[in-house]
Amino acid sequence: MKKIEKLFYLFFLIFFLSIFIKQQAIMFRLKKDYRHYSQQLEKVKFINAQLKEELKQVQKDSYIETLAREKLGLIKPGEILFIDKNKRKTN
Repeated sequence: MKKIEKLFYLFFLIFFLSIFIKQQAIMFRLKKDYRHYSQQLEKVKFINAQLKEELKQVQKDSYIETLAREKLGLIKPGEILFIDKNKRKTN
């Protein structure tokens, strides 16, 4: 009976150790995934903040006016448009 008890305890010890090792492996993988996704989240937050700032700039009247003048060649009433024919096109 002593041998059977020892085998029984040994079996449970091995069983619980295998469960513990598997859980540790799962926890290690989950922590690694958490760090990876946390880094990605920080990058996305940074990009989002940059885009919000860019959106504020784009919505300003001065930016819209500059863009209309440079890209569309628009002028204010009473202004004279001067075109430098010697200047090369950059577009």
